[in-house]
Amino acid sequence: MLILLRRRRKNTADTSGGADTRGAYAAGGNVLITGASSGIGRATAVYLAACGFDVIATSRDASRLDGLLAEAAGLSGSINGVELDINSDAEVARVVPTLIERRGAMEALVNNAGFGLWGPVETLSDAELKAQFETNFFAAVRMTQAALPAMIQRRRGTIVNISSVLGRLGTPFNGAYVSSKFALEGISESLKTEVQPFGVRVTMVEPGLFRTNFPDNTIRGAEADGESVYSPYIGRYHLNRDMFHRFGGDPARVARVVHKVITSPAPNFRNPVGIDARSATLAARVLPERVFWRILSKATMRH
Repeated sequence: MLILLRRRRKNTADTSGGADTRGAYAAGGNVLITGASSGIGRATAVYLAACGFDVIATSRDASRLDGLLAEAAGLSGSINGVELDINSDAEVARVVPTLIERRGAMEALVNNAGFGLWGPVETLSDAELKAQFETNFFAAVRMTQAALPAMIQRRRGTIVNISSVLGRLGTPFNGAYVSSKFALEGISESLKTEVQPFGVRVTMVEPGLFRTNFPDNTIRGAEADGESVYSPYIGRYHLNRDMFHRFGGDPARVARVVHKVITSPAPNFRNPVGIDARSATLAARVLPERVFWRILSKATMRH
């Protein structure tokens, strides 16, 4: 079911935080964001609306968007809520073209919705892995396929896929999430070249650790916590992870990168966000492979 919850406030104040909106892709137009009820999606919706964009924020449950819509007051753009199950072929095929018909062309699609599935790969079921890929990979492809025809016809538009630093390197017990993001990065590389002749850009935003409810929403595999040979390493992993999460950044930093990508005449394809994401990807590229993996293992599974 499609539910439009309109909240629009316009003023002349500059609320863009000094963001540069010059160039062929200046601020303005419709941006559709999936998974906008919390975390990075919510921060991005607010930031883009403050910069003058008309944001279409989606969630599977429209009531989860109430807090976001309340933040639209005083912004120079707008935020509109849409209830949308991105895992439904039929719903996406019906809702996205309807939105384009009613509201006009999309300046950008931000595929942000996703969740984490945690546990040793050996313990994960096929059903758990399929559910992980359904939301993190297939839903993004589904949304992209629905938005692309209008962008190609218009010869303009940007697909922003929110990946992760874990879309570039794997960490223990995150194999399901990591593989879904690796897949998203791979298909985005192919798509980038395919749609470039039609003026459509495809980009990746790769956050590191940020202060969101992602850890709380991570699903643990049904067999992940059973006593096993992995148990001592899982305990050490949790101790190290909790220490690292204390240094998580403000998700508004990711929102600023999304804005930069959308408004840039020539955005980078990969955009790591956060010192941890940048340093990890740099280390993986320049260090000898054995040295890098030794450091990663020590950082995640050892005291």
